[in-house]
Amino acid sequence: METPAPTVRLLMRLGYWSVWHGLHAEAAVLFSGAQAARPASEVPVLGMAVLAMVMNQPAHAVELLRQSAAAAPNELIDVHHGCALRLMGEEVAGMEILQRVATTGQTPDARQMAANLAALGAAQLHPQLAKIL
Repeated sequence: METPAPTVRLLMRLGYWSVWHGLHAEAAVLFSGAQAARPASEVPVLGMAVLAMVMNQPAHAVELLRQSAAAAPNELIDVHHGCALRLMGEEVAGMEILQRVATTGQTPDARQMAANLAALGAAQLHPQLAKIL
């Protein structure tokens, strides 16, 4: 049975909402559901990579993104990869990817995202997680 596209989009939206609200386990389940519904899509991988970065696990994000890029190159994957590398402290490698996509990318959204991330200083890039007192 084919999962309808609106259902997959809803899973992704709820996954991102869960990430931003600190519901990390729930986000992982939602992104996994989207991955099961669309195994060839890079979109669930991007969600899992964002989750890994927010959870201060950029090395995990890099691994997910490298695997996905090897299977199907994609500029949005490259941008997230550049961001994750910078979060790992690999500033030069991350900036090279971001600047390449920002200047020569074919996808307008990827170009804009890469330019925005490249413009951020290393300290600005790190997720600022709210602390509850």
